[in-house]
Amino acid sequence: MIDTLGKKAAQDEIAMIKIVAPEVLTRVTNRAMQVFGGGGLSDDFPLAETWVAGRILHIADGPDEVHKWSLARSVIRKLVEKP
Repeated sequence: MIDTLGKKAAQDEIAMIKIVAPEVLTRVTNRAMQVFGGGGLSDDFPLAETWVAGRILHIADGPDEVHKWSLARSVIRKLVEKP
């Protein structure tokens, strides 16, 4: 969408990705850590590092709540502007 319509047109989709991707990574990693038990916290598997990376993604490009707020504001603005 960025390639065809530009960054401005894809702003809502970008916000959605920034909300969902860290959440999916963290959720999948949490489940894997449960499956591996104590091994999931050890250096034997990359799960602990992946969990840390997921947490960093939640705040690296702005906190999740900022992206949710931005997306909600944009959606409401579009709903109000429709005739």
